[in-house]
Amino acid sequence: MSRLFSAGNSKQLTASGVVTTEGKAGVLLAYCIKCGTTDTNVEFRDGGVAGTIRWEDGMNGEAAAGEVYVRLAFPIPIAFSTDIYAVITGTGAEVTIEYVETEA
Repeated sequence: MSRLFSAGNSKQLTASGVVTTEGKAGVLLAYCIKCGTTDTNVEFRDGGVAGTIRWEDGMNGEAAAGEVYVRLAFPIPIAFSTDIYAVITGTGAEVTIEYVETEA
C-alpha cells in the first residue's frame, strides 16, 4: 500500500499492538485497513489496550470477500499523549498506520 504522507513513520500490523515506540506519544496521520474474511474493526487507543478510544473504524459488521480497503487521512491529525495502540479485530485483517512520534 502506498503512503499518503512522505514525512513520519509507517507501520503495518496484523494483530493488536503498540504503534509508537515504547514510551513515545504520537500523532495519527492516516491509516488503511485491508479487511479480513470476518468482521473487521480497528480502534486507536491512547494509553495501551485499556486506554481511551480516540478513533474507531470498521466494516460495521460486514465480512469482506477478497481485497477490500478502507483508507482515511485526517485533515487534522489526532494527538495521543501516552502512546498509539491499535486494537484490530477480523481474521486476516491488516492495518497500515502513518504517524509521527512525539515525547510522552
